[in-house]
This record gives sequence, structure tokens and C-alpha cells, in this order.
Amino acid sequence: MSGYQLIDFGDGRKLESLAGYVVDRPSPAAEGFLPTANRRMWLDADARYDSDQRIWEIRKPWPESISLEFGRVRLPFRATPFGHIGCFPEQLPNWRWLGETIAKLTDERLSAPRPLECLNLFAHTGGSTLALAARDAAVTHVDAAKPSVTAARQIAAENRLGEAKVRYLVEDAASYVAREVRRVRKYDLIVLDPPGYGHGPSGKTWRISRDLWPLLDDCLRLLPTFGAAMLVTGHSETPDQNEVADYLRQRITGAGQTIELATMANRLRIATGRSELIDLAGRRLDAGYFVRAIW
Repeated sequence: MSGYQLIDFGDGRKLESLAGYVVDRPSPAAEGFLPTANRRMWLDADARYDSDQRIWEIRKPWPESISLEFGRVRLPFRATPFGHIGCFPEQLPNWRWLGETIAKLTDERLSAPRPLECLNLFAHTGGSTLALAARDAAVTHVDAAKPSVTAARQIAAENRLGEAKVRYLVEDAASYVAREVRRVRKYDLIVLDPPGYGHGPSGKTWRISRDLWPLLDDCLRLLPTFGAAMLVTGHSETPDQNEVADYLRQRITGAGQTIELATMANRLRIATGRSELIDLAGRRLDAGYFVRAIW
């Protein structure tokens, strides 16, 4: 990963180098830890986000050119109103997995070659979208926040992976997937990064503990019975990665499914784990969970 380094964390905050530009911002996962770096390093940060006032203190101008680079993709670091930095470096292993999975599904396809159809839900600024589009997949990018979709479109254009490969939609994810089920659409791979709580464009409330399960059911209806994959990432305490993995395992290979789905039990592979960032002292900062399924 070029351009990013977690320097230190503690007291509910993390200190990061964004291509040499040092940022101090909140991190709930860092609660209960003590910083290890010299206090002067924290005090000399180039930018600091105040979560109480919801503002950035920019002590040194934020460079426009700083970015996270992986493979053919460049994701710019940008100060957002919510204390984010424009992309999520902890997702890099998942982006690599998406690229490898696209290659595998393409190799296994028996029909005439065509771009794989991918659906990215709660897609934010599009790291997963670009990882897929860079492998020549056709991607439908869905997010309820118009500013995130606008940013994703701009970043894709900067990477020359624009409209030809990606369709951008400001939509409620669950509503969109339900419509796709009614249209009998099919995708080869689906990515979800659901928040714990949120609102759609129409004001509809999202609660992950209540709404994730029917959404997963609908997503599975959009995937074929052979040669498909799904990536679910999240930061909620409940459900965790084990609950999500168990749910998928039961739905894909459980009783009541078609014969084709039942025979997939020998092919289904589900991997779970935690995403992490490692600071200069070698400590690991939890950055959420992932569930990867391929069959």
C-alpha cells in the first residue's frame, strides 16, 4: 500500500501519515489504548479533526495531490465533513481479494466471454468499485448519499474508469435490490458495506440488526447458483462476522434450496476475519470485519 501509514493510536484517536501529510482524527477502536509515539508528534500534526465541533483544524494546507495507490488505482485523500479521509486504507486486502475473485470467476465461466456484472451497495467513494472496474468488470455503484456518489464519479474519471464501466445511482440499497429481484436481474458478484444505522434518500431508516438479513436474502436471489461471490464488510458489534457467515452458509446450502444450490456445499468457501491497521510500534488497530464467500 503506497501513500498510507498508521503512525500511532490511543485515547480514542489515531495519528496517520497520508503520503507524508500527518493527520490526527478520532477512532472509536482506539479507546482503552495509550499512545506510544512522542507527544510532540501528535501536537505537530498537519491537520486535526475535532469531533465535538465537527470541524477540521487545518494547520498546514491539505495537499491536493496526496493519494492512496494500489495496482492501477489511485484514491485521493480528502478531508470530509465527518472526519474521514476520502478512502478506507484498511480495505486494501478486500480490494485485492475482489481483483483475484474477478479473475477466478472469469476463468471458470463456460459461456462466451462478457464483462462480469458486479453490484456495490453502500458504496461510499468507490474503492471497491474501482478495484472491480480495474479488472474490466461492469459495476453498478449504489449509495444513498449524493456527495459520496459525486465523489466516486470524479475519482473514477481521474482513474480513467468512468461511465463506460460504472453506473452510478443515488439510491436506497435495500429498495434498489428489491426492484432488481422483481426485474429478475442477475449479478456475478455483490459487495456490501452496510452502516450500523442510517437513512436512505427518502428518509427511510436503516438498522443493520433488523434490515441486513432480508437484504442478504435478496442479494442471494440476484446471484447465480454457480460461479458467484459476495463480500460483506462492517463495523457493528452485532451482527458480527460469524453471525453473517453462518447466515450465508445456511441460506446457500441449507434445506429448502434448489438441487443446484444444495450441491454447492462442496464448493462453497466462506472466509471471515477482522480488518486491521498496524502502527509503527507494531500494534494492531481493529478496523471492522469482513466475510468473503465464493461458490
